[in-house]
Amino acid sequence: MDHTLTNSPSLANQFISRMHTELSQGDWEALYRTSIEWLEAEPGRPEATFMQNIACLFINPPAIIQNKRYLDSVKNKDWKAILNWYEVFQGAADQHNPYFQAIHFILQPPAKKTNSIEKALQEHPTNSELLFLQAISLRDRNKSIEKLKLALEEKPGFPSALYLLGIFSLQMNQVDAAEEYLKQAVEQAPDFLEAHYQLGSLYHQYKPEKIEQSRMHLQRVVELDPEGGAGKDAMRVLEGKTQPQYGQKAGGGAGVQRGGMSMLTIIGISLLTVALFSGPIANMFKITNPTIGIVAGLFVFIGLYTRFGRKGKK
Repeated sequence: MDHTLTNSPSLANQFISRMHTELSQGDWEALYRTSIEWLEAEPGRPEATFMQNIACLFINPPAIIQNKRYLDSVKNKDWKAILNWYEVFQGAADQHNPYFQAIHFILQPPAKKTNSIEKALQEHPTNSELLFLQAISLRDRNKSIEKLKLALEEKPGFPSALYLLGIFSLQMNQVDAAEEYLKQAVEQAPDFLEAHYQLGSLYHQYKPEKIEQSRMHLQRVVELDPEGGAGKDAMRVLEGKTQPQYGQKAGGGAGVQRGGMSMLTIIGISLLTVALFSGPIANMFKITNPTIGIVAGLFVFIGLYTRFGRKGKK
């Protein structure tokens, strides 16, 4: 079969064959489980780690937190191994499959991403994964919102899409809509740290009558991230020592908090954003390592967009 590695041990070929079938069907849950099984059998396989991280995008955002060390430290040789592997993994017939097209988009260099995603959506205009990836690659918030809403029509329980819609709604001073999207995100993914933080911050800043709900969500952040920046900040808020530092303030006036989302936490969790933008974000963080392409596509604007978007509105 053209999606196996001819020089791989039989065990690797078995996992590759399973992953090929699962990706063909868009079964991200199964793909995530298979990648974990492969890593348990053969620790350190770059192909399995890559697919595990991509599957997280569509099913289990909290798992990204567990994988952030990989996202920060993946090596050039592993990235090259993934690119070489994928050339064999994807057969000629797979080039028109929307789920293979989603992976292809993620693996493309920034200059080719726009053409890649537009071509894929011409074939599959309602595919939720492709619409999500297009939304996070756009620099136009209104167009991104449109794409995310279309993605949710096909896949209503899509935590990452719900989360981003919550962030965008809050930026547009639509607090009630933001609350509803963020509530849905944590309902779909109960351990979604960033969604809990944003929802707790929203209640704290805009809905004092829901202070108990705010405390509940911030306490959950502490439980999920006790030693991280978000967890420590949430604890200070719970103790009454500070206002939320990472909570997205609605609107764009002078009173807006400057922190946006937790930059310390986000850089580790969602480096996916950076590879999608060739320009100010990549320049700011001086990112030249091509392995960043592995993680292209997660929660865009979770703070990065917020920061640059506000600069443009001053």
